[in-house]
Amino acid sequence: MGRKTQTNTDAKPQGNTLANQKNKLACIASLDTKYEETMYACDEIRRCGCDPILIDISTKTLADRGAQIGPEEILRVYGMTWEEFDPLNKADSIETMARALEKAVPIFYQQGRFDGVISIGGGQNARMAAAAMKPLPFGVPKIIASSLACGKRTMEQYVGDNDIMVVHTVADISMLNDTTKTVILNVCHAASGMLKNQRNMLPDTRKKVAATMLGITSKGVEGTLRRLPDQQFEKTCFHANGVGGRCMEALIDAGKFDVILDMTLHEITCEILGGYCTGADHRLEAAIRSNIPMVVVPGALDMLDFFIDEDGKGLPEDIHKRKTVYHNASICHTKIYPEEAVRLAHVLAERLNRSQAPVTLILPDEGFCEAAAFGGPMYDPKADQAFIQTICHLLKKEIKVVNVHGNINDLSCQQAAANALRTITSC
Repeated sequence: MGRKTQTNTDAKPQGNTLANQKNKLACIASLDTKYEETMYACDEIRRCGCDPILIDISTKTLADRGAQIGPEEILRVYGMTWEEFDPLNKADSIETMARALEKAVPIFYQQGRFDGVISIGGGQNARMAAAAMKPLPFGVPKIIASSLACGKRTMEQYVGDNDIMVVHTVADISMLNDTTKTVILNVCHAASGMLKNQRNMLPDTRKKVAATMLGITSKGVEGTLRRLPDQQFEKTCFHANGVGGRCMEALIDAGKFDVILDMTLHEITCEILGGYCTGADHRLEAAIRSNIPMVVVPGALDMLDFFIDEDGKGLPEDIHKRKTVYHNASICHTKIYPEEAVRLAHVLAERLNRSQAPVTLILPDEGFCEAAAFGGPMYDPKADQAFIQTICHLLKKEIKVVNVHGNINDLSCQQAAANALRTITSC
């Protein structure tokens, strides 16, 4: 028996439309299961002076419950009719609606149908809403409230590389009570506050620089950036821990930067050899796609890191053969072998050789991280030279190579990187 398709007499919510203001706050909800709670959210959105825009992802019925954007319109954007959707079983209908929503929400935003978006519900609603919010531009207010945003579940499924805020609802969003009302009220007021307080940023004509760093390269990176005049450069750093590099790549694709100062390539090591800071594969490729100039230093490319769990496990079997230093009780840094350095040199050279924009590679000869400096616990000139000699042989002639005596954090490397960046931005 098919899902119900009758229309009821519920009135559509009436928002207080404010001309020429960004005040349209979308609420993604399944009105066939969360009607009362969603109506309460709409009332709070109106009290904040915003206009609620309901996006109904119901999969059980087409009953008109007052949504400005209903499931039939979502499916239409996806290229599917309700008649095609209706016979699907529960699992398939949910998955299909999720894919349709992911495609439709960015289109609705581009059409100006809403200015910010929230989702309040359980795990399924949150998962569907998160997938739809992730493609939205950086800075668009987005909040997900879910009863599953806690415990051993990671934020990756909700946040990805975007600026999505996540709120734990404490209680399940099922019926209205003091707990659920409080959470709904807070989320609605937070999102509406973001909308009402957004500022139109004044045009900034400075060169926008994206840089990567870890604690073990921070002295070198920060010293380099301090040598770039603030009146000429706006500087943004990303923590290259498996998330930061991925976020930087996404913002490069979004056109946020003019030049890249990639001084910490540790995520490439983790991509190729494994380790703790995985999650940012295909580094450097956004700048290549966007034809953006790069100054590159192989910061922390010379080390692996391993997470030690509560049982003391996590270190590789050959740990006794490697040069090591403990970052803390849970993280162990280890020097790569010369043969691993050669492998990484091939990967880095292949990526840099694809760039059509200017690239300068800075090569310090006394280690690519703090612990690998001369006299340090991970100092290994054999591994460092294996990398340097290999990559210099592989790079195309258009890539400028600057050899520096010292460690990545030394003044010599800072000055070389700053000079290279000033030169590359004046081309």
